[in-house]
Amino acid sequence: MKKHGMKMLIALLALLAAQMVFAQDTMGNMGGSAGGANKQEVMAKLEKISANLQLTPAQKKQMMPILMQEAPKLQAVKSDTSLGPLQKAMKLKEIGSDTDSKVMPILNPQQQQKWQAMRAEERQQMMQKMENR
Repeated sequence: MKKHGMKMLIALLALLAAQMVFAQDTMGNMGGSAGGANKQEVMAKLEKISANLQLTPAQKKQMMPILMQEAPKLQAVKSDTSLGPLQKAMKLKEIGSDTDSKVMPILNPQQQQKWQAMRAEERQQMMQKMENR
């Protein structure tokens, strides 16, 4: 029973950590820039998503403001030293879920599946990283 509980805890932490990874990836290589995301960095992320999901020009136009709104929120959480890792993961998960709820209606069913697969792959990678620690 303890082993099952531990696996559940690891899975939950992996899910939260995967959200952090996705959030960091969404921000590109901004590092610790005090100004947060700029349009060029968000455009680079949008191009990456566009290539993976084969977005139409109209879809890209719809996604740009979503990513522009998301980036400073992610940066604020990442740079908040008053939050512990789990608190940061929870906040980043909220931001990621909010982004998902805005992005999913823009995507067609095939793109939605790819988006979800990208998320699942990120969670899997994070679980592997956590297991290796």
